[in-house]
Formats: sequence, C-alpha cells, structure tokens
Amino acid sequence: MSYIIPNDYSQFERLGHPGRIISVYEYTGGQVDFTGSMYGYGAIKVVTHGEATASLSAGGQIPCEHLASQAIVYPISVSQIQGASAGDSKIYVFKVQGTV
Repeated sequence: MSYIIPNDYSQFERLGHPGRIISVYEYTGGQVDFTGSMYGYGAIKVVTHGEATASLSAGGQIPCEHLASQAIVYPISVSQIQGASAGDSKIYVFKVQGTV
C-alpha cells in the first residue's frame, strides 16, 4: 500500500522530526494547560520561576523554584503550569517525541 503525501508538506512533515525536542512554549505567567492541542510537552527548563507550579500528567505538583537552573532540561511530563503573575517567570516547556 502506498501513501500520497501532499506537495505542500514541509520536509519535516514528510520525513519526520530528527530530534527528540520538536517545539517550545515560553511560559511567562498565568495558567497554561498542556492538554488537547497543547498535548505532548514532556520536558521543562526553568530560568526564573516566579512562584509557578508545574502539575505532572500522572498526578502531583512540583514548585518550579525546585527546578530553577538555567543549565538543566528536566524530562517531566507537564499537564499544567500555573501560579506566576504575568511576566514574573520564564519557563520553557518543550514538546517532545518519544522520551527525552
């Protein structure tokens, strides 16, 4: 069986993404749910925490201040980040394929 791939697909859509981390969301405050169209975020890097808390996909929460380090990407399956006032934090949440 052969598949027809539309000509307007990008090289990444046709061949796949070569890395494990494929996109990034920059959290700066408020509440963000990583469900529905935001599903698939499985790593986090905290630059400034701003009192934010990350909820994990199978349960539990971790204060982002415990992850604050500019050099480490943590392989954490995030379902929600909330608690920081707008502009008080800088947290990168990475969409992954497979495991990190």
